Amino acid sequence: MSRRLGQQAEQQAIAYLQQQGLTLVACNVHSRFGELDIVMRDGVYWVCIEVKARASHQHGHPAEFVNAAKLDKMTKTFVRYLIDQGLNPNHIPQRFDVVTFNNDHLQWFKNIAG
Repeated sequence: MSRRLGQQAEQQAIAYLQQQGLTLVACNVHSRFGELDIVMRDGVYWVCIEVKARASHQHGHPAEFVNAAKLDKMTKTFVRYLIDQGLNPNHIPQRFDVVTFNNDHLQWFKNIAG
């Protein structure tokens, strides 16, 4: 995804999720393990959100690009982020969501880690 498309998708995802009642905590969090696109709160849950956008179906659905390796990197980065915020990841309700854009169609997949 191009940087511009990615930034637009992230901003649209934030706006949509805020309309759904989530609260923005951080964007583009970096650690030695990787990057988190968006961190939000949904009630008691700390939510790590990956945003994927594609301009066409040519290379598959955007959600297909969040595989086990990507989820592992997200988990390590999220744990590091929570620790850096003075929180204990073992005692914080958390989940991993994906927001996809495919031809401007938004889909929100909650709790992808199960």
